[in-house]
Amino acid sequence: MNQKIGVQFIAAFMILSMILSSVAYFISSDDPSDQDNNQPDINTPQNEYFDVGGKQVFHSFNSIADGLQMSNPQTYAAQFLDVEHIESTALERWNEQLPLNLTTVYARNKTEVDNLYLTSSKQIYFAQDFNNEFLLLSTMTPKTVYFDYIGLPSSDKQYLLLLRTDTAGTNIMGDPTIFTPTRESAEAVLSIIESVAVPPTAYDTFSPVLNYSDDHSEYQVVNSWVVFADMYYMGLHRNDDGSFTRTTIYYYPSAESAAHINELALDGSERGFSRYDVTTEGDILKVELTGEFSLVTGEDIQ
Repeated sequence: MNQKIGVQFIAAFMILSMILSSVAYFISSDDPSDQDNNQPDINTPQNEYFDVGGKQVFHSFNSIADGLQMSNPQTYAAQFLDVEHIESTALERWNEQLPLNLTTVYARNKTEVDNLYLTSSKQIYFAQDFNNEFLLLSTMTPKTVYFDYIGLPSSDKQYLLLLRTDTAGTNIMGDPTIFTPTRESAEAVLSIIESVAVPPTAYDTFSPVLNYSDDHSEYQVVNSWVVFADMYYMGLHRNDDGSFTRTTIYYYPSAESAAHINELALDGSERGFSRYDVTTEGDILKVELTGEFSLVTGEDIQ
């Protein structure tokens, strides 16, 4: 870990530039980068159940692990949000109140994804990779295509690629629906899904922390480009009594961060936490704490 310190400031600037470039796709242009004058006529919005022709995506989509299994191994950060569960168990979207120093990534929210499809999002996954590409996966209701697009067959002729004309990007409809910045990146996701052999994915990249993660958190994030560990996982779950449980997992944590976390745990109960467990197993440091929302989300992660 000590050898990483010298590049951390440069890495921070690179991460910021990647985030800003990906955010631009959600607010940009009517000029699709993939448009070709020889392509078929533009289709008008449809009101039927994803009636766009071709095979539709069908993949398990209940946690961040499912999204990572559809992502390329160059992914450095990803997040998963179960909006449907949050809205059914809480009076407000608490995920929109999470601080950046906890999530370590810009947290996608329901409104911006809803605006992309003019529907109501249920689950959302967003990933970024070192090639400055992103992958947005989501489920929605109703399952209706309200946007304009140019339809082209995928390279294997099974799916229909929807080249957006209202914004820059390509969709492939299904559960979950795929949205990428380019046609090529959409095809790359299909190659993972349709591969007969199990291809390397971002799940393999983050397996060191996923092997210790929970599978019930409504909000989950992984990040391999942080200054306090080689890899970081955070899951946040609202309990039935209204308290929150936060699970953070560190792969090769820095000595300074590990020491600080263990120090915080010493008086966790005195500071209002009903649970504050810190365990170490080899290169993994795992922290599980439970308390009020402000306590759990405000507690240091490094």
